[in-house]
Amino acid sequence: MGAPASKSKNEKRFFEVRLQSVVTGQPINFDLFLVVSGKPLLFRKQKDTLSEERLRSLIQHGGQKFLVPEEQRVLYLQSLKSMVNNPDSSEETKSKYIKESAYLHVNDLFEKESVAETVKDAEVLVSEMVDFVSDDVSAVANLMQLSRHDYYTYNHCVDVAVYSIALAKQLYGNNREMLIQAGLGGLLHDIGKRKIDIQLINKTTKLTQEEWAEMKRHPEYGKELLIEVPHIPEEARRAVYEHHENHDGTGYPHKKRGDEVCELSKLVSIADVFDALTTERSYHKAMSPNEALDTMFGMQPGKFDPDIFEVFNKRFDKKTNLKLLSDFDPCHAVSITKIEKK
Repeated sequence: MGAPASKSKNEKRFFEVRLQSVVTGQPINFDLFLVVSGKPLLFRKQKDTLSEERLRSLIQHGGQKFLVPEEQRVLYLQSLKSMVNNPDSSEETKSKYIKESAYLHVNDLFEKESVAETVKDAEVLVSEMVDFVSDDVSAVANLMQLSRHDYYTYNHCVDVAVYSIALAKQLYGNNREMLIQAGLGGLLHDIGKRKIDIQLINKTTKLTQEEWAEMKRHPEYGKELLIEVPHIPEEARRAVYEHHENHDGTGYPHKKRGDEVCELSKLVSIADVFDALTTERSYHKAMSPNEALDTMFGMQPGKFDPDIFEVFNKRFDKKTNLKLLSDFDPCHAVSITKIEKK
Protein backbone atom coordinates (compact mmCIF):
# COMPACT_ATOMS: atom_id res chain seq x y z
CA MET A 1 0.00 0.00 0.00
CA GLY A 2 1.05 3.64 -0.11
CA ALA A 3 3.67 5.31 1.98
CA PRO A 4 3.04 7.93 4.64
CA ALA A 5 3.98 11.53 3.96
CA SER A 6 7.73 11.72 3.55
CA LYS A 7 10.27 14.30 4.74
CA SER A 8 13.38 15.77 3.23
CA LYS A 9 16.38 17.05 5.19
CA ASN A 10 14.66 20.28 6.09
CA GLU A 11 11.60 18.43 7.36
CA LYS A 12 9.51 19.42 4.35
CA ARG A 13 6.51 17.08 4.19
CA PHE A 14 5.16 15.51 1.02
CA PHE A 15 2.31 13.29 -0.07
CA GLU A 16 2.40 10.87 -3.00
CA VAL A 17 0.33 11.26 -6.18
CA ARG A 18 0.31 8.95 -9.15
CA LEU A 19 1.96 10.22 -12.31
CA GLN A 20 -1.22 9.97 -14.35
CA SER A 21 -3.09 12.27 -11.95
CA VAL A 22 -1.24 15.37 -13.15
CA VAL A 23 -2.85 17.33 -15.97
CA THR A 24 -0.55 17.79 -18.97
CA GLY A 25 -0.27 20.59 -21.48
CA GLN A 26 -1.17 23.45 -19.12
CA PRO A 27 0.47 25.22 -16.17
CA ILE A 28 0.30 23.21 -12.95
CA ASN A 29 -0.57 25.00 -9.72
CA PHE A 30 1.67 23.00 -7.37
CA ASP A 31 5.28 21.80 -7.22
CA LEU A 32 6.20 18.30 -8.39
CA PHE A 33 9.10 16.34 -6.96
CA LEU A 34 10.63 13.03 -8.01
CA VAL A 35 12.50 10.70 -5.68
CA VAL A 36 16.11 10.47 -6.86
CA SER A 37 18.61 8.40 -4.87
CA GLY A 38 16.12 8.32 -2.03
CA LYS A 39 15.70 12.10 -1.86
CA PRO A 40 12.97 14.47 -3.18
CA LEU A 41 14.21 16.45 -6.21
CA LEU A 42 12.20 19.33 -7.69
CA PHE A 43 10.96 18.25 -11.13
CA ARG A 44 8.43 20.96 -12.04
CA LYS A 45 7.58 24.09 -10.07
CA GLN A 46 4.29 25.95 -9.89
CA LYS A 47 3.18 27.42 -13.23
CA ASP A 48 5.50 25.09 -15.18
CA THR A 49 3.92 22.83 -17.83
CA LEU A 50 4.30 19.07 -18.01
CA SER A 51 4.02 17.72 -21.55
CA GLU A 52 2.19 14.50 -22.39
CA GLU A 53 5.39 13.18 -24.01
CA ARG A 54 7.46 13.77 -20.87
CA LEU A 55 4.85 12.12 -18.66
CA ARG A 56 4.66 9.14 -20.99
CA SER A 57 8.44 8.82 -20.89
CA LEU A 58 8.44 8.77 -17.08
CA ILE A 59 5.83 6.02 -17.06
CA GLN A 60 7.67 3.99 -19.70
CA HIS A 61 10.81 4.13 -17.58
CA GLY A 62 9.02 2.72 -14.57
CA GLY A 63 7.97 5.93 -12.82
CA GLN A 64 4.91 5.58 -10.63
CA LYS A 65 4.59 8.62 -8.40
CA PHE A 66 5.33 12.28 -7.84
CA LEU A 67 5.68 13.94 -4.47
CA VAL A 68 3.72 17.13 -3.79
CA PRO A 69 4.41 19.37 -0.76
CA GLU A 70 1.84 18.78 1.95
CA GLU A 71 1.04 22.49 2.13
CA GLN A 72 -0.10 22.31 -1.51
CA ARG A 73 -2.56 19.44 -0.98
CA VAL A 74 -5.58 21.72 -1.45
CA LEU A 75 -4.15 23.04 -4.73
CA TYR A 76 -3.66 19.48 -6.00
CA LEU A 77 -7.23 18.50 -5.12
CA GLN A 78 -8.54 21.70 -6.73
CA SER A 79 -6.76 20.77 -9.96
CA LEU A 80 -8.53 17.40 -10.00
CA LYS A 81 -11.89 18.97 -9.23
CA SER A 82 -11.47 21.53 -12.01
CA MET A 83 -11.04 18.72 -14.55
CA VAL A 84 -14.17 16.97 -13.26
CA ASN A 85 -16.20 20.20 -13.41
CA ASN A 86 -14.89 21.24 -16.82
CA PRO A 87 -17.84 20.91 -19.25
CA ASP A 88 -15.38 20.05 -22.03
CA SER A 89 -13.98 17.05 -20.14
CA SER A 90 -15.08 13.65 -21.44
CA GLU A 91 -16.73 11.09 -19.17
CA GLU A 92 -13.48 9.11 -19.29
CA THR A 93 -11.51 12.15 -18.13
CA LYS A 94 -13.97 12.88 -15.34
CA SER A 95 -13.82 9.27 -14.21
CA LYS A 96 -10.03 9.37 -14.16
CA TYR A 97 -9.76 12.48 -12.02
CA ILE A 98 -12.55 11.50 -9.63
CA LYS A 99 -10.68 8.26 -9.07
CA GLU A 100 -7.37 10.04 -8.51
CA SER A 101 -9.00 12.30 -5.91
CA ALA A 102 -10.58 9.29 -4.25
CA TYR A 103 -7.28 7.41 -4.28
CA LEU A 104 -5.64 10.17 -2.23
CA HIS A 105 -8.48 10.16 0.29
CA VAL A 106 -8.36 6.38 0.68
CA ASN A 107 -4.58 6.51 1.03
CA ASP A 108 -5.16 8.85 3.99
CA LEU A 109 -7.77 6.50 5.44
CA PHE A 110 -5.23 3.70 5.56
CA GLU A 111 -2.13 5.68 6.45
CA LYS A 112 -3.01 8.71 8.58
CA GLU A 113 -3.14 8.27 12.32
CA SER A 114 -6.52 9.96 12.81
CA VAL A 115 -9.31 7.90 11.29
CA ALA A 116 -11.99 10.38 12.37
CA GLU A 117 -10.37 13.28 10.51
CA THR A 118 -9.93 11.37 7.25
CA VAL A 119 -13.44 9.88 7.34
CA LYS A 120 -14.86 13.40 7.49
CA ASP A 121 -12.95 14.27 4.30
CA ALA A 122 -14.12 11.01 2.74
CA GLU A 123 -17.76 11.97 3.29
CA VAL A 124 -17.24 15.10 1.18
CA LEU A 125 -15.63 12.98 -1.53
CA VAL A 126 -18.52 10.49 -1.56
CA SER A 127 -20.98 13.35 -1.96
CA GLU A 128 -19.10 14.43 -5.09
CA MET A 129 -19.00 10.85 -6.39
CA VAL A 130 -22.78 10.58 -6.04
CA ASP A 131 -23.19 13.45 -8.51
CA PHE A 132 -21.05 11.63 -11.07
CA VAL A 133 -22.07 7.97 -10.85
CA SER A 134 -24.88 6.73 -13.07
CA ASP A 135 -27.14 3.80 -12.22
CA ASP A 136 -25.85 1.76 -15.17
CA VAL A 137 -23.39 -0.57 -13.48
CA SER A 138 -21.88 -1.88 -16.71
CA ALA A 139 -21.28 1.65 -18.03
CA VAL A 140 -19.67 2.67 -14.75
CA ALA A 141 -17.54 -0.48 -14.80
CA ASN A 142 -16.20 0.35 -18.24
CA LEU A 143 -15.12 3.79 -17.02
CA MET A 144 -13.53 2.48 -13.83
CA GLN A 145 -11.49 -0.06 -15.76
CA LEU A 146 -9.29 2.79 -16.95
CA SER A 147 -6.94 1.83 -14.13
CA ARG A 148 -7.87 -1.79 -13.56
CA HIS A 149 -4.31 -2.93 -14.27
CA ASP A 150 -3.08 -1.73 -10.86
CA TYR A 151 -5.02 -3.56 -8.18
CA TYR A 152 -4.34 -2.18 -4.71
CA THR A 153 -6.49 -2.13 -1.60
CA TYR A 154 -6.95 1.61 -2.24
CA ASN A 155 -8.21 1.16 -5.79
CA HIS A 156 -10.51 -1.62 -4.67
CA CYS A 157 -12.12 0.57 -2.00
CA VAL A 158 -12.72 3.36 -4.52
CA ASP A 159 -14.24 0.98 -7.07
CA VAL A 160 -16.50 -0.67 -4.50
CA ALA A 161 -17.73 2.78 -3.45
CA VAL A 162 -18.58 3.64 -7.05
CA TYR A 163 -20.37 0.36 -7.71
CA SER A 164 -22.23 0.63 -4.40
CA ILE A 165 -23.52 4.07 -5.42
CA ALA A 166 -24.57 2.73 -8.83
CA LEU A 167 -26.47 -0.18 -7.29
CA ALA A 168 -28.00 2.10 -4.66
CA LYS A 169 -29.33 4.32 -7.45
CA GLN A 170 -31.14 1.30 -8.87
CA LEU A 171 -32.64 0.54 -5.45
CA TYR A 172 -33.30 4.01 -4.02
CA GLY A 173 -33.46 6.32 -7.02
CA ASN A 174 -32.05 9.76 -6.24
CA ASN A 175 -32.37 9.48 -2.46
CA ARG A 176 -29.15 11.36 -1.78
CA GLU A 177 -28.87 10.30 1.85
CA MET A 178 -29.00 6.61 0.91
CA LEU A 179 -26.57 7.09 -1.99
CA ILE A 180 -24.02 8.77 0.27
CA GLN A 181 -24.40 6.02 2.87
CA ALA A 182 -23.85 3.39 0.17
CA GLY A 183 -20.76 5.15 -1.16
CA LEU A 184 -19.35 5.62 2.32
CA GLY A 185 -19.96 1.98 3.21
CA GLY A 186 -18.17 0.89 0.03
CA LEU A 187 -15.26 3.26 0.56
CA LEU A 188 -14.72 2.15 4.15
CA HIS A 189 -15.57 -1.54 3.85
CA ASP A 190 -11.97 -2.78 4.03
CA ILE A 191 -10.62 -0.18 6.45
CA GLY A 192 -9.98 -2.94 8.99
CA LYS A 193 -7.07 -4.06 6.81
CA ARG A 194 -5.12 -1.19 8.36
CA LYS A 195 -4.45 -3.63 11.18
CA ILE A 196 -3.38 -6.55 8.99
CA ASP A 197 0.21 -7.14 7.86
CA ILE A 198 0.62 -5.90 4.27
CA GLN A 199 2.57 -9.04 3.35
CA LEU A 200 -0.43 -11.12 4.31
CA ILE A 201 -2.81 -8.93 2.29
CA ASN A 202 -0.62 -9.23 -0.83
CA LYS A 203 0.20 -12.93 -0.47
CA THR A 204 -0.66 -14.78 -3.69
CA THR A 205 -0.06 -18.31 -2.44
CA LYS A 206 -2.43 -20.29 -0.27
CA LEU A 207 -2.96 -18.84 3.20
CA THR A 208 -2.31 -21.02 6.23
CA GLN A 209 -5.19 -21.67 8.57
CA GLU A 210 -3.80 -19.09 10.99
CA GLU A 211 -3.28 -16.50 8.23
CA TRP A 212 -6.79 -16.99 6.93
CA ALA A 213 -8.21 -16.58 10.43
CA GLU A 214 -6.34 -13.27 10.75
CA MET A 215 -7.52 -12.06 7.33
CA LYS A 216 -11.12 -12.80 8.30
CA ARG A 217 -10.80 -10.49 11.30
CA HIS A 218 -10.68 -7.34 9.17
CA PRO A 219 -14.45 -6.65 9.50
CA GLU A 220 -14.06 -6.68 13.30
CA TYR A 221 -10.95 -4.52 13.08
CA GLY A 222 -12.90 -2.08 10.92
CA LYS A 223 -15.70 -1.91 13.47
CA GLU A 224 -13.16 -1.15 16.22
CA LEU A 225 -11.51 1.62 14.17
CA LEU A 226 -14.82 3.35 13.52
CA ILE A 227 -15.77 3.53 17.19
CA GLU A 228 -13.87 6.84 17.30
CA VAL A 229 -15.98 8.22 14.41
CA PRO A 230 -19.44 8.65 15.97
CA HIS A 231 -21.05 10.57 13.11
CA ILE A 232 -20.88 7.74 10.55
CA PRO A 233 -24.39 6.52 9.60
CA GLU A 234 -25.19 3.21 11.27
CA GLU A 235 -25.87 1.48 7.93
CA ALA A 236 -22.44 2.45 6.58
CA ARG A 237 -20.86 1.27 9.82
CA ARG A 238 -22.63 -2.08 9.54
CA ALA A 239 -21.45 -2.46 5.93
CA VAL A 240 -17.87 -2.41 7.24
CA TYR A 241 -18.73 -5.16 9.73
CA GLU A 242 -21.12 -7.30 7.65
CA HIS A 243 -19.92 -7.18 4.03
CA HIS A 244 -18.63 -10.77 4.21
CA GLU A 245 -21.83 -12.23 5.63
CA ASN A 246 -23.70 -14.44 3.14
CA HIS A 247 -27.45 -14.63 2.63
CA ASP A 248 -27.49 -18.31 3.64
CA GLY A 249 -25.50 -17.82 6.85
CA THR A 250 -22.19 -19.25 5.59
CA GLY A 251 -20.23 -15.99 5.74
CA TYR A 252 -18.22 -14.29 8.48
CA PRO A 253 -17.55 -12.97 11.09
CA HIS A 254 -20.82 -14.15 12.72
CA LYS A 255 -22.61 -16.29 10.12
CA LYS A 256 -25.57 -13.93 10.01
CA ARG A 257 -28.26 -14.83 7.50
CA GLY A 258 -31.07 -13.14 5.61
CA ASP A 259 -32.56 -10.11 7.31
CA GLU A 260 -30.04 -10.29 10.14
CA VAL A 261 -27.75 -8.44 7.70
CA CYS A 262 -28.68 -4.86 6.80
CA GLU A 263 -29.58 -4.07 3.21
CA LEU A 264 -26.61 -1.77 2.69
CA SER A 265 -24.20 -4.52 3.78
CA LYS A 266 -25.74 -6.86 1.20
CA LEU A 267 -25.34 -4.18 -1.46
CA VAL A 268 -21.65 -3.60 -0.63
CA SER A 269 -21.05 -7.37 -0.65
CA ILE A 270 -22.23 -7.55 -4.27
CA ALA A 271 -20.09 -4.57 -5.26
CA ASP A 272 -17.08 -6.13 -3.49
CA VAL A 273 -17.25 -9.39 -5.46
CA PHE A 274 -18.06 -7.63 -8.74
CA ASP A 275 -14.92 -5.47 -8.48
CA ALA A 276 -12.75 -8.46 -7.52
CA LEU A 277 -13.85 -10.26 -10.68
CA THR A 278 -13.57 -7.31 -13.08
CA THR A 279 -10.14 -6.12 -11.88
CA GLU A 280 -7.06 -7.49 -13.60
CA ARG A 281 -4.27 -8.77 -11.39
CA SER A 282 -1.00 -10.50 -12.13
CA TYR A 283 -2.60 -13.86 -11.34
CA HIS A 284 -6.13 -13.26 -12.63
CA LYS A 285 -7.40 -11.95 -15.97
CA ALA A 286 -10.25 -9.51 -15.56
CA MET A 287 -13.72 -10.62 -16.57
CA SER A 288 -15.94 -8.32 -18.58
CA PRO A 289 -18.84 -6.78 -16.61
CA ASN A 290 -21.26 -9.18 -18.31
CA GLU A 291 -19.12 -12.21 -17.51
CA ALA A 292 -18.81 -11.12 -13.89
CA LEU A 293 -22.56 -10.62 -13.48
CA ASP A 294 -23.34 -13.99 -15.03
CA THR A 295 -20.66 -15.75 -12.99
CA MET A 296 -22.04 -14.17 -9.81
CA PHE A 297 -25.47 -15.45 -10.79
CA GLY A 298 -23.91 -18.93 -10.74
CA MET A 299 -23.03 -18.40 -7.07
CA GLN A 300 -26.73 -18.49 -6.26
CA PRO A 301 -28.49 -19.43 -4.14
CA GLY A 302 -26.80 -18.47 -0.94
CA LYS A 303 -24.08 -15.90 -1.55
CA PHE A 304 -26.19 -12.80 -2.18
CA ASP A 305 -29.63 -11.53 -1.28
CA PRO A 306 -31.68 -12.70 -4.31
CA ASP A 307 -33.88 -9.59 -4.48
CA ILE A 308 -30.95 -7.15 -4.44
CA PHE A 309 -28.95 -9.26 -6.87
CA GLU A 310 -31.90 -9.36 -9.26
CA VAL A 311 -31.77 -5.57 -9.39
CA PHE A 312 -28.01 -5.65 -9.94
CA ASN A 313 -28.05 -8.31 -12.65
CA LYS A 314 -30.39 -7.52 -15.52
CA ARG A 315 -29.10 -10.42 -17.63
CA PHE A 316 -30.63 -13.58 -16.20
CA ASP A 317 -31.06 -15.03 -19.69
CA LYS A 318 -27.29 -15.31 -20.17
CA LYS A 319 -24.81 -17.74 -18.65
CA THR A 320 -21.06 -17.88 -19.11
CA ASN A 321 -19.09 -21.12 -19.12
CA LEU A 322 -17.28 -20.02 -15.98
CA LYS A 323 -17.92 -20.84 -12.36
CA LEU A 324 -16.38 -20.04 -9.00
CA LEU A 325 -15.66 -22.60 -6.36
CA SER A 326 -17.73 -22.44 -3.19
CA ASP A 327 -14.87 -21.05 -1.10
CA PHE A 328 -14.45 -17.97 -3.29
CA ASP A 329 -13.69 -14.82 -1.27
CA PRO A 330 -12.71 -11.42 -2.74
CA CYS A 331 -10.18 -10.91 0.08
CA HIS A 332 -8.31 -14.13 -0.65
CA ALA A 333 -6.05 -13.75 -3.67
CA VAL A 334 -5.80 -17.47 -4.40
CA SER A 335 -9.59 -17.87 -4.55
CA ILE A 336 -9.72 -15.44 -7.48
CA THR A 337 -7.71 -17.96 -9.52
CA LYS A 338 -10.24 -20.71 -8.84
CA ILE A 339 -12.31 -19.98 -11.92
CA GLU A 340 -13.11 -23.14 -13.83
CA LYS A 341 -14.80 -24.10 -17.07
CA LYS A 342 -18.14 -25.75 -16.51
